Amino acid sequence: MSEEARQMFPKGLKQPETGFRFSTDSLLLSSFVPVSGKCRILDLGTGCGVIPLGIALRNPVEDLYITGVDINPVMLECANHNVAESGFTDKIEILEGNVCNPQFAPAESYDVVVSNPPYWCEGRGRPCPDADRNRARFEVEAELEDFAKTAARMVRFRGKVCFVFLAERVTPLLAVLTRFKLEPKRIKFVHSHMDRSAKVVLVEAVKNGKAGLIVEPPLVLFEDKSKGSVYSQSALDFCKFIMK
Repeated sequence: MSEEARQMFPKGLKQPETGFRFSTDSLLLSSFVPVSGKCRILDLGTGCGVIPLGIALRNPVEDLYITGVDINPVMLECANHNVAESGFTDKIEILEGNVCNPQFAPAESYDVVVSNPPYWCEGRGRPCPDADRNRARFEVEAELEDFAKTAARMVRFRGKVCFVFLAERVTPLLAVLTRFKLEPKRIKFVHSHMDRSAKVVLVEAVKNGKAGLIVEPPLVLFEDKSKGSVYSQSALDFCKFIMK
């Protein structure tokens, strides 16, 4: 876990000693996901389960059910542990599943599908010596297209799909969403500081939705450089569920 994520999600979560460690990006996505009324949510590539936990913490409603899917047995063990320790076994189910072969549920089973997919194509960036961390960061076993295709298959008609992704790769993200009839409807860029370029982007799309994109005000995580890892009030408000 990054120091920033540790501050924003102070309750300890079980994670593998090596391999992928969840970051602030997952917490931001948890806060971006729309939930209203009875809602069934699917998280593709759930890791240690932080996105389902974040959504459940932020939305204490009765008819909310979240399924987290991952292919990594170590991550699945961590996710199940975290769900049980957090008291959300009645809200969150963790399943073994492959994004490239989505046999874990029938098509159009969910109202919302979310994901924090690997950010980099193979050959871009520095490879990680740890194989699990490398799979989480790079499109080794599943590409962005696989995540979008499965999201489109699993979400109901007019349902919503929410991704967090690298801001510099927003063009291929929007292109692949529209290719699978997921119409981008809402987008928010996230900056570490006001005077820096956006690092990540949050995108909401609607299956078979009409054209019309809302660009929301950007989210700036830190007040100024001198304060280092102290979060801005806007960031705390955006992720206020974890500050209880």
